[in-house]
Amino acid sequence: MLVSSALLALAIDVQVLATRPDVNWIGVSSPSPDVVWISGSKATIGRSTDGGNTWQYSQPTSNDLQFRDIEALDDRHAYALSIGNNGDSRVYHTSNGGRDWQLSFRAGGNQFLNCLAISPSRNEIWVYGDSIDGQWDLVRSPDGRNWLPSRNAIDGPPQGAEGGLAASGGCVRFRNNVWAIGTANASTARLLIKSSFGIRFKAIDTPIVAGPSAGIASVWPFSEKHALLVGGDLNHPERRPRIVEYKDGDFTPLAEPPLAGALYSLTVTPNKGLIVSNPAGVAYLPTSASETWQVLTEANVWNSVCNLDSCFLVGKDGYAARLSVPQN
Repeated sequence: MLVSSALLALAIDVQVLATRPDVNWIGVSSPSPDVVWISGSKATIGRSTDGGNTWQYSQPTSNDLQFRDIEALDDRHAYALSIGNNGDSRVYHTSNGGRDWQLSFRAGGNQFLNCLAISPSRNEIWVYGDSIDGQWDLVRSPDGRNWLPSRNAIDGPPQGAEGGLAASGGCVRFRNNVWAIGTANASTARLLIKSSFGIRFKAIDTPIVAGPSAGIASVWPFSEKHALLVGGDLNHPERRPRIVEYKDGDFTPLAEPPLAGALYSLTVTPNKGLIVSNPAGVAYLPTSASETWQVLTEANVWNSVCNLDSCFLVGKDGYAARLSVPQN
């Protein structure tokens, strides 16, 4: 059963979906209008093949892992990333809709992986982790089965403590034949970007607030010279800017959404609107050139995703919701 939670003043209707209330959902992927995958606490994965009306649940492992990122290719194939030290950072894969999961990659004891992304052709996967002993920690797979450490994939060394924010799985993204990564926890938050055929990521300093527990949480590339970035400071929520546009070498702060605290997720809708979320709620901006945000819900939402027809929101205490793709 669907329950409307839209604010009365808005034209966009947010429909809350019935899921397991004992799971905090963080990862979400929707490769087609009917297919939605969600992941979160208690090592739990959810899959829907009817647009979120009903769900099937599975657990890749009996360990109490947090699956902060899930990337699905269709209704049968998906990759899920858990986070943590001491071998808790892992990638699991299913090829039969979650009926069975295989451990595809397990990080070493001092590795902490934040997020992953997959190219639609399935021929490349990048996983981004916190730097270790002055070296980058990236893992690349050319086929989803073999995994290669890629510590020299960036055109310079990491800053001290440079890593990522595992808030939404959005710190690595593949869009428009471009790979983008957002960094955090260092003196400067940086955008790492390269084309699908590029050899190394270019590291670009950004004005997003930086420092311990601060930086870029989610990226969205349009080209090698154009991307959107959101983030903030988890310990000092008042710091700005939290959302900027990078274009042709310049950064432009965008209108700040009316949500307190660091921004966790960023989704660009098919018609170029922006959806951002964090524990204070979800806000929508018709275009990056707009100045007026609409608050869609004040629920504790960590992530969002859109397909051509619908957008999905996920968050704490089993929160999941669906809305039609906004029409500007």
